Amino acid sequence: MKLLTALSGILFIFCSPFALACTDEACKREAAEAKNNVTYPGYLTWKYCDTLKLDFMTVDVQSLEDYSSKHFSTQYKGPIKNIIQMIDQRKEWLAECDTYLSATRDERIFYDKATTDKVFAEMDIVTKELNDIVGGVTYSSSTGDETQAIVEEKFDALFRVVDNHKNLMHLKGKYVYQ
Repeated sequence: MKLLTALSGILFIFCSPFALACTDEACKREAAEAKNNVTYPGYLTWKYCDTLKLDFMTVDVQSLEDYSSKHFSTQYKGPIKNIIQMIDQRKEWLAECDTYLSATRDERIFYDKATTDKVFAEMDIVTKELNDIVGGVTYSSSTGDETQAIVEEKFDALFRVVDNHKNLMHLKGKYVYQ
């Protein structure tokens, strides 16, 4: 009788929904692909997405800060177009990872939906402003051309949102290297 009870207990543990639940990335990926009727690219992994996010928050933001504070000039449209392409490309990559992480890990690329949406919105605002400048828009006041100051405000808003996210991650014990 004890043997029968022990065997039924073991069988219950191994056949319960908890034992059959996905715990690794490959299983969760397959389940998400089946559920959403999509096929994710092979390079798309949790590690790739974490690395992409960290690179954006450190290397890419530092590059944008250097550009906006030291090299930005409305005279030269080529570098502005390059920055637009860079921001658009990073947003596309981050959005792809956000979709993947939402489907496979119930997480967002920037911790939660509100923060992720805020970062993406600030990226859109910066690229819209830069596209307007490429199109010929200028901002003038009685003190002269204000275009530089307006663009710096847009960049600063993006940097502030990313920096706030980095600080939140530090408080949660997740170190963001630089």
